[in-house]
Amino acid sequence: MIVDCATTVGRIAEAAGGRITSGDPATEIGTITTDSREIGAKGLFIPLVGEKFDGHDFIRPLSESRSIRSYLTMRPGFTDTAARLGVAEILCEDTLRALGSIAGRHRDETDPTVIGITGTNGKTTTKELIYAILGSRWSCLKNEKNYNNEIGVPMTLLRLSAGHSMAVIEMGMNHPGELDRLSKIAKPDLALITNVGEGHLEFLGSVENVASAKSEIMHGMRPGSTLLVNRDMDCLDIVMEQARKSDLVVKGFGLSERADIRPESYRLYRDSLSVMFRGTEIAVPLYGIHNVYNVMAAVAVAAEFGMEPGAIAAALSGFVNVDGRSQIMDRGFIIIDDSYNANPLSVRYALRSTGEIFPDRRKIAVLSDMKELGEAAPRCHADCGRAVHENKFDMLLVWGDMAEYYADGARRAGFDGDRIRRFETKDEMSRYLHTVADENDVILIKGSRSMRMEDVVRALAGREE
Repeated sequence: MIVDCATTVGRIAEAAGGRITSGDPATEIGTITTDSREIGAKGLFIPLVGEKFDGHDFIRPLSESRSIRSYLTMRPGFTDTAARLGVAEILCEDTLRALGSIAGRHRDETDPTVIGITGTNGKTTTKELIYAILGSRWSCLKNEKNYNNEIGVPMTLLRLSAGHSMAVIEMGMNHPGELDRLSKIAKPDLALITNVGEGHLEFLGSVENVASAKSEIMHGMRPGSTLLVNRDMDCLDIVMEQARKSDLVVKGFGLSERADIRPESYRLYRDSLSVMFRGTEIAVPLYGIHNVYNVMAAVAVAAEFGMEPGAIAAALSGFVNVDGRSQIMDRGFIIIDDSYNANPLSVRYALRSTGEIFPDRRKIAVLSDMKELGEAAPRCHADCGRAVHENKFDMLLVWGDMAEYYADGARRAGFDGDRIRRFETKDEMSRYLHTVADENDVILIKGSRSMRMEDVVRALAGREE
């Protein structure tokens, strides 16, 4: 990732809490990057350390090629090279934390209104919805794609300019403490929690711990700021307690009577949904019950900024979702491409949506493993197998290490075992689908990112990359 900037080595060192060990503090910096392959003019290189790489390995080659003007480092041994080549060196304790500090300083200097978004599901779609609405009236910045981690969020904030009045920032996490750091960098003026569910249990242990970790988004907020929460989600009490401690104003969105922001009614269609809000129909080309929640979350944000339902409806009428998130494909039979990712809550939403929208058609669930569930994985997969039966599916096709648990959960709920098929490979699954799919079928395809279930979508749809 690379971003443009206009600063100096001295200002970078101050923001990073670092010390200039070689070079002139007045040296101009024009770009900041963490990727040695993307170096811009007057570049500052921030080397990060990952499981399989260490950016410090590129400091000498980049310096020797005169590709950069400055770099951060948290390791000694490069100063002589920097002095010999006229490259400015900034020594800091931790380059990742320094990146966050630099971004946090830039956020403060540009001072936009920041909307922070987190949750187990729906973060990216909700971000895109909010951006579409607010961007119709104000100059907004958003994360590109799903750059929502401790690298992506700071790099996004560094793209802020004086012309941006708002920033819509998605924040992801899979370990405790990550949202605490992101929130203290982004300092949300308004935060939104889309939901709490069984995500990243391998690292977090329980849904209660997920709720506590998601609540960390409040840690960088000023007292009196507003938190929007899904009133229908699990572990709401944990989130509300943290909001009380943080002295925040809490408003709820959702579908239940408990929600402050809720639709008078909603309808689901095969390629769209509509909600009736304050007497205005808001129609959005999105699929599924989960997206009703996402739309209401976005409506709640827009309402906080005084936008009327008619303006919200106009802004969302041409909305285009991110690929791989509940895309509908018609090949005679219907393919619901929900292959982007999966966790228990999103699978249950997907099954429920398919059951509600296509009650009279034969429905085939094509499922693979949900990752990062730890010891809860067997139970979670069995629960989703049970949901296949509860939502009146006609066939269940499964592949992966957890396939037996999907199948067992479905059978125990009363699903006919003759209508369950387990496969050793995705190719076998795809070939079987070709033999059984007919024009009356609706085929839901879902699995975690690492399972690459889009391969099955391509095979079934006859699509080439």
